[in-house]
Amino acid sequence: MGKFIDRVGLRYGRLVVLSNAGVSPGKKRLWKCLCSCGKETTVTAGSLATGNTISCGCYHLGRITKHGGWKKSSYNTWRAMLRRCQSPKDKDYARYGAKGITVCPEWQDYARFVADMGEPGEGESLDRINGGKGYSRDNCRWASAHVQAINSKRKSSTGHRGVVYLPRYKKWLASITVAGHRHYSSVQTSLENAVAARKQLELQYLENFYE
Repeated sequence: MGKFIDRVGLRYGRLVVLSNAGVSPGKKRLWKCLCSCGKETTVTAGSLATGNTISCGCYHLGRITKHGGWKKSSYNTWRAMLRRCQSPKDKDYARYGAKGITVCPEWQDYARFVADMGEPGEGESLDRINGGKGYSRDNCRWASAHVQAINSKRKSSTGHRGVVYLPRYKKWLASITVAGHRHYSSVQTSLENAVAARKQLELQYLENFYE
């Protein structure tokens, strides 16, 4: 923890700090706050200081209700993004928030998130282009599982040329590079299928290249 700052009495958006609430299991300073709607909530010092949290949740709920977000895929994606980055109780927090993956301040507001991203296409989900950086307009896109698999940095060798295993998805991917251009197969559910896909890529691209 950094230098202690007494925040009692200070206002952050709709929140007024009531008292020191100790520290979280992750050693983050906690503050008990009163929201303008009348509900009390506990917030980390960092979330208050950065503006990531400005209410007990009622602000976002009001925005979502106004824009009908609860009916859309983008809303479920937005909520899941916030949970895994900001809630230690979330099952995926250890792989995101605990590793420093953050959500930019603008995207604490669902309306801003959907204005930037729109709705996903069929079979698409939210993908960070650079897996080492957080969620922001410049680093995110809607992408299919195939595109995300290609973008994944966590690939391991399988002993077969042009075939890699994708631990994140528990699937395999084949590729081939011809004349400086890399071509990919679809994501495969078994190593055998991926090896076969690599051979198909060889037939498709190498034979045409040498004709």
